[in-house]
This record gives sequence, C-alpha cells and structure tokens, in this order.
Amino acid sequence: MCSSSRCEQCTLKNNQQVERQRPARNRDHYSGDYAKRAKAVRDVATICWLCGEGAKLDDPWQADHYFPGDPASPLLPAHRSCNVKRSNESRNKKHFDLAEKNMAGENLRVG
Repeated sequence: MCSSSRCEQCTLKNNQQVERQRPARNRDHYSGDYAKRAKAVRDVATICWLCGEGAKLDDPWQADHYFPGDPASPLLPAHRSCNVKRSNESRNKKHFDLAEKNMAGENLRVG
C-alpha cells in the first residue's frame, strides 16, 4: 500500500476504474484525436463562445462541441460553468450568431 493517493500506480488504477465506469458512448466520443484538438482549443482560448466573455478566475476553459453528441464536431472554447449550464442542449440562434461573429473576427479558434 502506498502512502500517497497520487502515486503513479494509484493514479493509473483510478483512471482505469473511471474509464470502465464511463458509458461506452462517452469512451468513443473522447477517443481519437479529441484530446489533442481539445488542448489546442484551450491553449488559445480568449473568448467563451457561449457567453462572449474572456477568461474568469476559477472557471477554466473547456473545449465544447459545436454540435452536441457529434465526435467529429468542431470544438470551441467555453468556460466550464457555461458548458455545464448548457449541457447537451441544442444551441440557440444567439450562440450560433456569437460563434460566427467571433470566428469571423478570429477571436475563436475552431479545433
């Protein structure tokens, strides 16, 4: 037994357990190049595509799918709180208009 909950062996075991518990749909959804694409979006994020605001303390960037549930969907930067509020609901016209405006001004990078 290790003395730390963050040792490499315990972290690996925990990650495997989480992966087994994740529904198959989500495992497929986040496979392939998703991690690389999501990191690229988060690294250059300046404006949340859902609320139109910049960075917020204690509200990290997430890569949000433009089309919910579509693994091939372009990814856009969103605050975690904005992404959680919206969940898998369809975007409304306001979100599409804001995204188009910001992408045209190159404030958002699509991943």
